[in-house]
Amino acid sequence: MRRLVVSCLVLAGLACSGCAGKQAMSLSTFRGLCLASGGEKNSSCSSMDICYPLADLLEKEPGSLGHCLDICRDYAASLAQGSVMNRCASMVNMAQNLCIKYCRTTYEP
Repeated sequence: MRRLVVSCLVLAGLACSGCAGKQAMSLSTFRGLCLASGGEKNSSCSSMDICYPLADLLEKEPGSLGHCLDICRDYAASLAQGSVMNRCASMVNMAQNLCIKYCRTTYEP
């Protein structure tokens, strides 16, 4: 019985510590992770052409989680409308996912 109580207390402590340690992603970290992913090997896809414009949009302080996520979605959609998406689909998807992570760590309570 004592082991059960101690185990429950340890698990509860671990669960709470995960909530308290959430740290916002900086724009610098976003840029670094995005650029480090590179583009597709057999295309003219450039991570700089995708990551820097997106970081510039995020730098304008979206102000809320919803607006930040809209920026991520709209930016990826704008690239999908052109030929870039055909050559850089995985790069655009990765940048969008990092953008979403940036928004969620920066604007979620």
